[in-house]
Amino acid sequence: MNPVQLALRVLRVDLRSRLSALLTAAGVAVATALILFLATLPNATDARMERATWQRGAADPSGAISQASLDFFKNEKIIRLDVSGDRPAVDGAPSFPGAGEVLLSPRLAELAKQHPREELANRFDGNVVGVLDETSLKFPEQLVAVVGHQPGTLDATKAEETGWIAAGTDDFLLKFLSGVGIVLLAIPSLVLVASAARLTAARRERRLAALRLAGATPGQVVGTVAAETTISAVAGTVVGLLLSWPLRFVGAQIPWGGGTWLPSDFTPSVPTVVAVAVVIPLLVVLAAVLGLRRVVQAPVGAAMSQSRKAPKAWRLLALPAAALFFAFGLYTADETGGLTFMLAALAAVLLSASIVGPWLTGALGKLFATTWRRPAMLLAGRRLRSDPKAAYRSVSGIVLAVFVGSMALTLLPSFETFAGGGRSFKDSVLYLDVPSATVADQKKRVVGELERRGANATVVSANQVTLETSEGGTYAGLVISCPDSAAVTRMAVGVCAGPPAIRADPATQLPDSGLRIRAYPASDSDDEPATFGLPANVVTRPLGGQDPELSSSVLIDPELVPEVANVGESTLVVNPATDADREKVRTALAAALPAESFMSRELRLAEQQTMLGDLKRVAAIGLGLAALLAGSSAAITSASSVVDRRRTFGALIAAGTPVRMLGRALRTEAALPALVATLTAGAGGIAIGVSMLTLFGDDTQVVISGWIFAPVVIGVAVAVLAASSSGPMLRRISSEPIADE
Repeated sequence: MNPVQLALRVLRVDLRSRLSALLTAAGVAVATALILFLATLPNATDARMERATWQRGAADPSGAISQASLDFFKNEKIIRLDVSGDRPAVDGAPSFPGAGEVLLSPRLAELAKQHPREELANRFDGNVVGVLDETSLKFPEQLVAVVGHQPGTLDATKAEETGWIAAGTDDFLLKFLSGVGIVLLAIPSLVLVASAARLTAARRERRLAALRLAGATPGQVVGTVAAETTISAVAGTVVGLLLSWPLRFVGAQIPWGGGTWLPSDFTPSVPTVVAVAVVIPLLVVLAAVLGLRRVVQAPVGAAMSQSRKAPKAWRLLALPAAALFFAFGLYTADETGGLTFMLAALAAVLLSASIVGPWLTGALGKLFATTWRRPAMLLAGRRLRSDPKAAYRSVSGIVLAVFVGSMALTLLPSFETFAGGGRSFKDSVLYLDVPSATVADQKKRVVGELERRGANATVVSANQVTLETSEGGTYAGLVISCPDSAAVTRMAVGVCAGPPAIRADPATQLPDSGLRIRAYPASDSDDEPATFGLPANVVTRPLGGQDPELSSSVLIDPELVPEVANVGESTLVVNPATDADREKVRTALAAALPAESFMSRELRLAEQQTMLGDLKRVAAIGLGLAALLAGSSAAITSASSVVDRRRTFGALIAAGTPVRMLGRALRTEAALPALVATLTAGAGGIAIGVSMLTLFGDDTQVVISGWIFAPVVIGVAVAVLAASSSGPMLRRISSEPIADE
């Protein structure tokens, strides 16, 4: 009988082996589906980028011109393309509309119908002649408008300069998270597979040992196990590949970057499918074969269930080795931007826990077996000491989940400190940098359009400059009148009466003389920035309480440097009177200065909150999956622990040991290593998270929230609940005749 026939016969006649095979196949299916989905994320981000590549400014040799700009409606980004010329549809890009015609994305067209025309629809002069197909959008909810103009009315040079506004940029963050997700979820998935495969490990070991003692060669034993495991692994892989299809539609509903996805984005490439379909079964079979070392080398010891050797202290060396590797990966990522070494180092850190964990479990068992006060603790300590590898196996998935959770809860609160920016203007202010030579004309056009449309707003201009001292100090500054700064900036200017002055933070000590101003050159100019000296004995007035971000910023009255008004770059500043006027003001700006992108601090903060929301959502999903996988593997391992020790438990029950006491012993042997291991994993996750924050700058603020301890508490609770789930199996053993074993 060849190994395949023997494996099929075992599965046919042994109920426990069939259960183990089914659970192994289920674990492999889950691992395959998750890993394949995560592996498609980089391709999905590329698919988004490719669909939106046409949404950028460009000048075609044929004469077709597209000028890109950003607009916003209720803090949602609108990609506006002003186009001229004749460009046919190609590679998912729509054909250009004619002069006086407009194409809108489906959701933008819907919003234009739902709101008054003066708030949105009037921004796009022309007749709406069609709706863009979702296959030409970055995501189905994207807001895009394509406005047609007469040939020759758009500047080809300016159109080329707006190419950076493309909507389809490379999403580095999501690719990074997908790589981290593969590392952090693949290992718990494999732990689940290993737990299911070991459900009847002791029974299988005795069976294979009997075959060896009966004359079977090591190759036949290995072949039998490989065949039995291959059947489960291949079946599970096939099911996982099938599950990945509906999983695409679930993943397409998870928002990222302001919108959802197309299910086709998650279509894996053929090499990816082949790699996953081959590698996962191979890993499962390899793990099963490597576990046969004792049966092959010492079949008598395996048949008699002799205790295994205690793990050696050399395992502790895995921790500093993994730490050094991670430091190297972090250095490589910081210097080159490559993530390969860092992700590999992160995997090494996770694997080091599996190496050190059994030794730590054995040490705990020795401690509690020596200092026990209750019988349950003695039984638990003996178990941890006699087979620390199996005892740690029940909490290994939980340890990984706690590590992931602690790392995520370290990174996310710190990411929230990145929020801010938007210059010194108020949140509601809309601003645009323009050449100083044109700011007066553009300001006049904006004011006229606002009056014509009945929109109320304050319109001022300011020069962004750098204030320099003779000692080499530099301060960011705005040349703007005191009343105007009170109307549009976040700086507490106080009373504006008195002679022209510099207004600065009270802690800023400016000298009375030797001050000069360096103007910002226009963005389209290669000229050196102009420098102007300030009068001696200039008056300095303190600003009131204000945003700490602005502590190094100053305000300079225009009377002190009138020469700067027509030099370099100015900022056109528009502040809507009320929230009700906001969208009307934007419509007026689109009419007065078409194809210009007005920004605001409010919009920057909204984009940052969108990103933080995406990160929190992804973290919650990832932690939920990791916890589910860890809990499942812990429950299966606890059940397999009871099955493996049927003889021991049967003998203890026959000797009069209460089943309730055995249940307490099972919970104790789960809780003790879980508590220590999760505390260690939590500390490691915090350390890794803090280290990864250095990639975002050495001055990144580290925020430690009280929620950082939640993964440890939940991990211990899950371990105890998983151990409790083996109670029914323990009671079943107590009702069976001990002679059955």
